[in-house]
Amino acid sequence: MKKLILVLIASMFIFTMSNAQLFTYGIKGGIGFSSLKFDDITGISDGSDVYDLITGDAVMGYHVGLQTRIKVAMLVIQPELYFNAGGGTVQQVVDGGSTEILNVNFSRIDIPVLIGVKLGPARINVGPVGSFVLSETTDLTEIEPDFELFSSSMTWGFQAGLGLDISKLSIDARYEGSLSSLGESFSVGGTDFPMDARPAQWIISVGFWFK
Repeated sequence: MKKLILVLIASMFIFTMSNAQLFTYGIKGGIGFSSLKFDDITGISDGSDVYDLITGDAVMGYHVGLQTRIKVAMLVIQPELYFNAGGGTVQQVVDGGSTEILNVNFSRIDIPVLIGVKLGPARINVGPVGSFVLSETTDLTEIEPDFELFSSSMTWGFQAGLGLDISKLSIDARYEGSLSSLGESFSVGGTDFPMDARPAQWIISVGFWFK
């Protein structure tokens, strides 16, 4: 009986998908404004100066890749894959002195799988995103030569936002946050300082559907 119920459910799903004929695919690209979110680190002493590390300003990056979509009634499932170049800045504030901007840049492959609701031309989307880090360059090596922000090549996050479909064009605005604990620390003067700097970004994309 249980097998029969499962077969019926699977058959209904396949029938719905085959009749909907609403699988589409296309390309997308756009810009992002990314930053590194972390708790301020104060009172760092390297023997000559005492300074703080605080979250800096957002920087602009870009992304380009592929988008797909499956639509069943009002439900939209949208897996994507794209190359993303982003980063952020860290402010090194010396007590009684100047502020130096330390840059962090990274490139990665992002794979979001968004689930949303389509209301006319508008969409509301939310879902997880897996990111495979390809490369990283950081001025934080000025503090610790061997420092790496991403201790793992794979990180996880989430995306949520709004979209608009106009004929074969799609426009999306999303916020992306991090779910992975990077958990990195660096050592100055024999003292370890935790720095769980998680990337976050606002994403603006324009896409074109081939089908």
